[in-house]
Amino acid sequence: MENHAPLVSIIVPVYNYKAYLCRCLDSIAAQTLADWECLVVDDGSSDGSAAVCDEYAAKDPRFVVIHKENGGVSSARNAGLESARGEFLMFCDQDDAIDPHSMEYALEMQRQAPDAMVMWGFTRNEEEFLEACRASLSYRRLRYLDVFWHNDLFHTIWNRLYSMETVRHAGLRFDVTLGWKGRLGEDVDFNQKYIRARFPEGDFPLLYAEQPRYFYFPDNTAAVTENLEKQTPQALPLPKAGYPASLLQECAHILSAVPAEDQARHAHSLCLHYLRCFAFGVWSARQLGETLPKGFFRRPEVRRLLDLAKAQRAFSVYYLPFRLGLAGAVARLYAWDESHNINYWRVYELQYRLFFRGWEK
Repeated sequence: MENHAPLVSIIVPVYNYKAYLCRCLDSIAAQTLADWECLVVDDGSSDGSAAVCDEYAAKDPRFVVIHKENGGVSSARNAGLESARGEFLMFCDQDDAIDPHSMEYALEMQRQAPDAMVMWGFTRNEEEFLEACRASLSYRRLRYLDVFWHNDLFHTIWNRLYSMETVRHAGLRFDVTLGWKGRLGEDVDFNQKYIRARFPEGDFPLLYAEQPRYFYFPDNTAAVTENLEKQTPQALPLPKAGYPASLLQECAHILSAVPAEDQARHAHSLCLHYLRCFAFGVWSARQLGETLPKGFFRRPEVRRLLDLAKAQRAFSVYYLPFRLGLAGAVARLYAWDESHNINYWRVYELQYRLFFRGWEK
């Protein structure tokens, strides 16, 4: 049995959060599916968290502890990936909890649709989470290109099931320069790399269980980091050639494929996502000395997005400069936004107070 590869490997990075660690590990131990391993990566803890990890491993050999020097959350997760033996992969953060049916239901969904990405909801409300734990499995079938703009679905790693075959074959790892305060985005980066490797065709089915099967602890002030001195400065991304034109095509597809009622329901997420993407396109063009597509700010894709934001009162700092066709202002705002410059927030608050009071932030 020592060489038996488990069905699921779940990785938990740990750094100095002893008070809530047991809640996390107990929720994994309580899984209705028995065939799993939990890779608990102690990232140089100094508060007794390491001893807690060892205690769980002593009681249950399915808990495998990896002790390492502090290197941040991405480094810790990579250490787990190096040792993971499962057919499928999940993640859980040290102070959160998963529904006892999470693994069982995730695998059942994957069996129903082997070519799909399996995902589930999460909540910060403990009562809502406990209610979901008592609910039977139900899910919706979706398409990636119809919902990928929805921030909550693709900005996290702990609300989905991954294929370890894909992770191993593509050699996927977390970017160790990300995951620090002031330089986040490691989950988004990993998901984008995984999607490109697993679904190179660009569109694919999703099975999404809306019940919140993951409890995201809302008061976490600790991170899997040692201190701010290890931070790397926030750098601007590389500009992309031809991005505005390709984005216009993508936006046109989304606006035609997503029903109007869904656009209205998710107007805030949709408008924030695409206006920021268009801002990146404007910034890229200026960085590369490219000319924007003819009539860019008057294109129907851009105007429909702005009209949707206005109709649903969804505020974006980019709304006004796009409405006025101010390419220079858009590019400057994007650079400030990406680099967390205080001027971005000054413009944000000034715009909101002067012109957009009552709109949804």
